[in-house]
Amino acid sequence: MGETIWAPQAANRVDRYTPAEADLVFIAGMDWQAYLPVKSDQAPPIVNLVQHVRHADPDADVYPFLEQHAIRICVSREVEAAILDTGRVNGPTFTIANGVNVESLLSRRRAARGSDVYILGSKSGELARGLATSLEQHGLKVTTHAEFTARDQVLDAMASASVAVLLPHPSEGFYLPALEAMALNELVVVPDCVGNRSFCAHQENCLMPGYTLDELAAATLDALAMVKTGRSGRFREAAASTLNQHRLERERADFYRLLDQLDALW
Repeated sequence: MGETIWAPQAANRVDRYTPAEADLVFIAGMDWQAYLPVKSDQAPPIVNLVQHVRHADPDADVYPFLEQHAIRICVSREVEAAILDTGRVNGPTFTIANGVNVESLLSRRRAARGSDVYILGSKSGELARGLATSLEQHGLKVTTHAEFTARDQVLDAMASASVAVLLPHPSEGFYLPALEAMALNELVVVPDCVGNRSFCAHQENCLMPGYTLDELAAATLDALAMVKTGRSGRFREAAASTLNQHRLERERADFYRLLDQLDALW
């Protein structure tokens, strides 16, 4: 199978896709393209993971699949509200918010910070580079990832800085890096990206400036000033509470609880 995340499961690989023989069909994104041609009249229950608000966009490739009967799990309340607003959803819909391995993240935290600021800018490279230049003109040490980078490298770089600045797409389904940064950094700067509204709160557990270079730079300087003067403690406390609500164990328990209701829901 090559060097993929599925390599340890090579022995369980099958040569044919036969979902009718399964107890449950789990589908996400464009998986419907593979499933619908082989769907049987006695199809097992279908659980459809919906991870982005784009599913509610009439121009999106995944939009037509909302009419397929399924039990839908949305990764945020914003995603659930978006698809329900279309009036096209066929089947019950739930939100199970994304979770993270809090202990694993906290184990990466460092007492000594090698950088003042870390910028995660793989989704907005030009802005990330411009922001880094602007901050460096203030004499700050900045680490920037303006291209897609392996997750371990991102987390290590994030943990090495006092403040993390995150540049998501303008719309996301959830945006996990914000939670990861809350575990690893003293203060997080992240603009609104729709899917982060349910767990990112401006001036409570993070700073949420407008998505412009000037506003991001100003917010980052404010964040650093709060860290250096000891005023970031309330943000850390609020971030810890947010993380506690988004533990991987809670996400797993919510999913298993839904599976226990599968027959009734289907």
